[in-house]
Amino acid sequence: MKFNLSERINKIRDPGNINTREQFYIFLICLLISIIIWFLIVLSKESYTTIDYPIVFENSPENLVLVNQPDSILSFRVSSGGFELFTLKYLTRQHPILIDLNKLDLVQEGNNYTSTFSTSKISRDIIGKLNISQEYVSISPTNIYFKFEALYGKMVKVIPRLNLDFARQYQLSDSMLVTPDSVMVIGPEKLLEQINYIETNTQDIIQVDQSQTIKTTLHVPESLNKIKVLPKEVEISLSVEKYTESTLKIPIVNTEEKYKIKTYPDFVVITYLVTLENFNRVTEDMFTASVDFVENSKSNRLEVKLLHKPSFVKITKIDPEEVEFLLLKQ
Repeated sequence: MKFNLSERINKIRDPGNINTREQFYIFLICLLISIIIWFLIVLSKESYTTIDYPIVFENSPENLVLVNQPDSILSFRVSSGGFELFTLKYLTRQHPILIDLNKLDLVQEGNNYTSTFSTSKISRDIIGKLNISQEYVSISPTNIYFKFEALYGKMVKVIPRLNLDFARQYQLSDSMLVTPDSVMVIGPEKLLEQINYIETNTQDIIQVDQSQTIKTTLHVPESLNKIKVLPKEVEISLSVEKYTESTLKIPIVNTEEKYKIKTYPDFVVITYLVTLENFNRVTEDMFTASVDFVENSKSNRLEVKLLHKPSFVKITKIDPEEVEFLLLKQ
């Protein structure tokens, strides 16, 4: 006889077909009871499961750094009844296992220090808490290997990394001041050899229109994550002032001893920025312009260079940048 599932479902849904619906409910109850009995039989049998405990390392020995990656999971292979295993696996919270690195017995090997930790030292306590027989338990790993290196330290320069976007007419009036300007880096000797300076984390600062001090952290590359930096933060002081633009006409002077050089034109116009406070201090004699003469050069033009200028001005343009010349022997 062919079984028609669609027809059976329609009969069950039919409100008038009470007998079929009752038979279906009885079938579901019997099926549920069968599943429960099967589940109880399975749980009553002895079986195996693995229970994992995370390992946390604390208190590194003074002046040493851990350079390998020890096992971070302790696995217990447990044989017991299904009910007990189900409780251990899913209903028991596995608290982290703490290993105090400062209590390890270290053996010196050159510049390195090693230690082997037997997990049996802590497994007995855990087995006792689990309330299971030790002969039915295996533990992995049985030993955890540690390797340390001696720590060294040196001072390195701090390089600020700021992207400054100034408001109109505002500029830095002095170099950025970093406090402290050098920091102590501590770590394995081989890693310290790779470090000659340390940068701050990059920051974008927009519409800068006043002097300010910025606190920022130091950037340690991922490849140098075993390095410790003291202090972890520095301050960067920005001296910001409002500038105005002005121009001056400066004569080109001859600085060559062997030749007399006549330039065309014999002057340049320089465009510069200066703070409002220093605007009236600027005079023509504070600037010296000359040409960069190269003997045996085939060019008929020479580059103009500014040999002297006040430290409180910023040159934005020299016009012209190159001039024609006539060379006369002294």
